Amino acid sequence: MNIAVVGAGLMGRLTALSLTRQGYQVNLFDKDDKQAKQSAAYAAGGLLTPLGESMSCEPNIVKMGIASITMWPELLSTLDVNVYFQQRGAIMVSHEQDKGDHQRFVQHIARNYAQHTVTSLNKQQLYSLEPELAQHFNQGLFLPDEGQIDNRMLLTALQHQLELEQVNWVTEAEVSQITNQTTHCQLTVNDQVQHFDLVIDCRGTGARASLDPNHQALPLDDLRAVRGELFHLYAPEVNLTRPVRLMHPRYQLYIAPKPNHVYLVGATEIESDDLSPMTVRSAMELLSAAYSVHSGFAEANIRQHISQLRPAFSDNQPQVLVKQRLIQVNGLYRHGFLISPVVLKQVELAVARLDKREII
Repeated sequence: MNIAVVGAGLMGRLTALSLTRQGYQVNLFDKDDKQAKQSAAYAAGGLLTPLGESMSCEPNIVKMGIASITMWPELLSTLDVNVYFQQRGAIMVSHEQDKGDHQRFVQHIARNYAQHTVTSLNKQQLYSLEPELAQHFNQGLFLPDEGQIDNRMLLTALQHQLELEQVNWVTEAEVSQITNQTTHCQLTVNDQVQHFDLVIDCRGTGARASLDPNHQALPLDDLRAVRGELFHLYAPEVNLTRPVRLMHPRYQLYIAPKPNHVYLVGATEIESDDLSPMTVRSAMELLSAAYSVHSGFAEANIRQHISQLRPAFSDNQPQVLVKQRLIQVNGLYRHGFLISPVVLKQVELAVARLDKREII
């Protein structure tokens, strides 16, 4: 079966590599170059913290995230390039004036996820895990099964593997139309028509505009963009080893440590299609919140500030939509790295069913 994967962000790369290894002829198309700087995956934090997310997402997302964490090590072991991954837990803290948020989270976990370990920390216990957090906080929560992955290292490693395994990867490829039919799918790429047995569309928000209206049967008109913003900081005076979340009544702040004193600080969440640079308000909120967690961020160098659009349906649920010879993978919202291994398995199952001519 000749397959086209459209979009070379996280899901596109994972899908193209997996199907190539299963013996399919795979063609990967993307409007970007291979660095994927226009993708939502490039602007992600790479947190693998399903319980930390659990108050702001549905239980199935938490379940998918917990399953995906166990799948990442095996997936990474198949890549020739090492990717930074750790599962040493995450810490949640709150300032004295926000103790109510702390207590609400404790009650939420006890009510909904009592089978999972979440440890309340006093100042001394917090010091034993992250000494520099204990300088600013008297208590916290430890989620021992949470983790993180370096998003950009993973994109680079997947690029290397796709090239090594000789996937036909076409960059600067503008897909202007997808025509879905019973026996094949037709792509218009850079104004040239190409035919494939199956097309898998992984373009996120970019998937909204190119379906032939005469053949569309999938509800992508429900897809929207959610703007996210984050900073890359070089902070040699900060020594944190685990992801940290600050519980706050108005926004969710995370600090994700990377190798060599680099920290990701994010993330705003704005209902907008706007891809312009970060606003002053967002910058002030993120940086002041980071400083309130650790005063060492005052002397950090801002390596990058970045804004990107995340794809989401109205219910914020991911979907693998199958119709005739088109599979659409979309709506991973802000949970892409958290749930992508499970979503990949869903895509693999859909392809296997179609390959057996079980048209859905």
